[in-house]
Amino acid sequence: MFPAKSSPVEIVSSDDANDDCRYRDSGLFKYWFRSVESFAPWVNKIFFITCGQQPEWLNVHHPKIVCLNHTDFIPDKYLPTFNSNTIELNLHRIDSLSERFVLFNDDVFLLQPITPDYFYHDNNPILISSLRYPFFSGIYSWSHFAFNNYCLVNRSHDIGKSIWQNRQKWFSISELGIKKAFRNYLCYLANKTLPVGNYGHIAQPNLKSTISDIWDKCYEELDQSSLYKFRSDNQVNQWMFCAWNQALGKFYPALLKDRGARIHITPSNVDWIKEVIIKQSMPQVCLNDSFQNTKVEDCLERIVSAFDTVFPEKSSYELF
Repeated sequence: MFPAKSSPVEIVSSDDANDDCRYRDSGLFKYWFRSVESFAPWVNKIFFITCGQQPEWLNVHHPKIVCLNHTDFIPDKYLPTFNSNTIELNLHRIDSLSERFVLFNDDVFLLQPITPDYFYHDNNPILISSLRYPFFSGIYSWSHFAFNNYCLVNRSHDIGKSIWQNRQKWFSISELGIKKAFRNYLCYLANKTLPVGNYGHIAQPNLKSTISDIWDKCYEELDQSSLYKFRSDNQVNQWMFCAWNQALGKFYPALLKDRGARIHITPSNVDWIKEVIIKQSMPQVCLNDSFQNTKVEDCLERIVSAFDTVFPEKSSYELF
């Protein structure tokens, strides 16, 4: 799964991991700040992480914003990095980061008012809780990340024992519904392992201590994963934080359909995206730029128009 420590090979998968869509500015990021200010005003602090870039419109002196450079918390041996996995695997090194924090990528937007208990229940992260069998592994990077996570988590824990000890969560009819609860039970009987990759491309609640624990238990694997300058099929990623919490029983169950969705920005999807935004039909949405987007400017112009309908006023995080 991982290369020899002495020779970290740079591998970029054949999908869009290093495509232009990973670098272009969509012009949507200011709506992330508007959505947080409008729908989650209880947020105490926003850690804004880049390798030095700052939008001209961003009020970097806002009392809730902490601007961080990669060099502020990522060890020198992993820098420079152009790899979101490396950044996320090292978040626990931010000294002032709270034990309970929510990890947003810059393409995930809130569309409805939420409270802290949307992310945490009894101080435990609320996580998509879906068992399945057989384990699926596809050809894209995320499938490789999921499989690598799967191997690491399942060899580090007695998953069958963990699932049974937390059966009131995994088989909860009240939270998951009878069909999903029964399906989880059947998957548990057939295959007492934890698939890692069902958490959705949405904001994820985390425990800082869990990331530190993973590094303590699996240092070599996370060290090797952090050495890649670009995303590689050989890496693990932040989904492992969710799975590790579930293996420890530190979670509360939820269904993906109740949390949000990822939608690729493509000409065929743009009408759907506009409808989701304007109708605010889900709590959060990930608008994932794509190498399949052949009409970038037109798509973004229509999405901006939809966001302006919901968030017509600039937030206090914006200078202009």
